[in-house]
Amino acid sequence: MDINKLKIFSIDIGQSKIEVIDHSQYGIDFNSYLLGLIELIIKGGSGRSFRFDRESTEVRAQISRVIAEEDFNDITQTISARLLSCEQVISEKMAKLKVEIQKGIVVQALINEDGIDRFVICKAEHNEFLNEVDFKKSKGLPIKKKVFKAVICYLKSSTVQNVLVYDSNPNLSQYWWKDFLELTKVYSDEDNTENAFDAIDKNIFNKLKKEFPQDYTFLRNSTVRYFRAKDSFNMQDYLDEGLGEYKPYNEKLNIHDLKEKIKKLPTESKNPFDEQFNIVKDKIKARFINKIHLTHQIDLVLKEDIFDLKSVVTAWKDTDGTKYVKIKSIEGYKYFDNLVNEKEQ
Repeated sequence: MDINKLKIFSIDIGQSKIEVIDHSQYGIDFNSYLLGLIELIIKGGSGRSFRFDRESTEVRAQISRVIAEEDFNDITQTISARLLSCEQVISEKMAKLKVEIQKGIVVQALINEDGIDRFVICKAEHNEFLNEVDFKKSKGLPIKKKVFKAVICYLKSSTVQNVLVYDSNPNLSQYWWKDFLELTKVYSDEDNTENAFDAIDKNIFNKLKKEFPQDYTFLRNSTVRYFRAKDSFNMQDYLDEGLGEYKPYNEKLNIHDLKEKIKKLPTESKNPFDEQFNIVKDKIKARFINKIHLTHQIDLVLKEDIFDLKSVVTAWKDTDGTKYVKIKSIEGYKYFDNLVNEKEQ
């Protein structure tokens, strides 16, 4: 990754001004922070696809100047001034709710990786912490858990080919993508919800059914639970929390490879989806239903996720080798109690 151009500004809403920050004056720690932030956005974030509807909007017009290799200082100054203006407007609205926009720095960079130019705009936000010297509350840029909003514009053939928006918060801040950048979502939350669940279920889990039936059942159940419990989907969060450090029943199943396949789904599946979106639960209720064939006469239907599935449904083998499915059910017991008693008499 080559950082060809870099400009940093501080934005002061109260004093209505922006100031250039000369990163070369702040030593190795600040430069390491900047490099880590840019790498996190470029390589590690979960982004959402957007588009500029018009090339005449203010930020989009400045990106055209980036492509034309015009004065980078003037371009980034203009973009920072627009962000200041947008934050002042939204700050007045949020003040009524006793909420304030976090202070921070604005990083703008022209980056080349694998032969592709990317223009990055990122606001890295301050966070509160206790100073280890006097243990008083302070604010600053968090090193480990960075808080930021960003946009990456992929530049190719003298135009903007792709736009990805990132936000370390679960929900994308509307003022960032709509008011400041003037963007429109490529995929709706409804489309994302349907496409993501279907892609994971059909392209990944369904292929496990025959060879890895136990792992299929538990992995799918965990995914259903994630979509039911969460308000928003984030690819890395799903891999870390939804699947976590799952230990397969069958050692032949490689979880690392499985996660890598899931990572590629947003762009490689038949119906693409974003790596970050709000989950619309009404769109996938029917998809939660999972039918497991038991015999020619009986199917087991899982209508939703089951917490601690193995304590409810278990496999059991009799001393003569006969195999059973054992289901914990107070309600179902009454339908078969007499049948069992009659058999025993």
